[in-house]
Amino acid sequence: MNNIKKVSTNFNEIVRQQLILKFNDEVPYVKQAIMQAYDELLIGVVTDRKSKTNPLFYKDEFEERLNNFIYVKDRNDDITISIPDMDTFDFSGRLRVLKNIMEGATGIYVEISALDFEQIFNKQPVNIDPIDEYVPKKDTIYIIRYNSKVRQAESNILDKKLVRYPFSNSPPIDILQAGQDYVDNNIDLWLTKAIKTSEDILIQNRGGIYRPWAMK
Repeated sequence: MNNIKKVSTNFNEIVRQQLILKFNDEVPYVKQAIMQAYDELLIGVVTDRKSKTNPLFYKDEFEERLNNFIYVKDRNDDITISIPDMDTFDFSGRLRVLKNIMEGATGIYVEISALDFEQIFNKQPVNIDPIDEYVPKKDTIYIIRYNSKVRQAESNILDKKLVRYPFSNSPPIDILQAGQDYVDNNIDLWLTKAIKTSEDILIQNRGGIYRPWAMK
């Protein structure tokens, strides 16, 4: 009975180690799927060169945060693979513009600077997040609804045409779902392979203690 228990314990540990290895091996492909969706769904959509919400400007920072995301979590008795989604991904700072795009927008909006906002409304923006709060006021961009007051201000106050927010009246564009789809389509195969490899290792070790460093 003790030998059976020993083999069972060893097998569980082998499976655990193989799952960690397999999940880590697949992380680059999860990121690749998301970045491919980024290129296909966001890049090239914006044609107005004056727009400061062009996803092309935020791609490098998005990819950097994607690389820093923790995908595989090992809690000894529990191994999970986490895929970034709208709730867990870090959209703080400049990447708020991407969150706005991915959530979609109903209605027509325009991009205006903090200076334009103050001229139109005679007050500073309140309870509205700028795209980038760490730039000069004249370069800070807000996305506001293009209503009658703003339309009149274009000619009467600002004497210029405001840049139309290119994702106005746009449905949600959840590029992060591509990563989850990749996992959903492959997870069963990964589990099967991890178990098969674990069985082979157990047979090779004849039920002995599994030492992953010795298998290299």
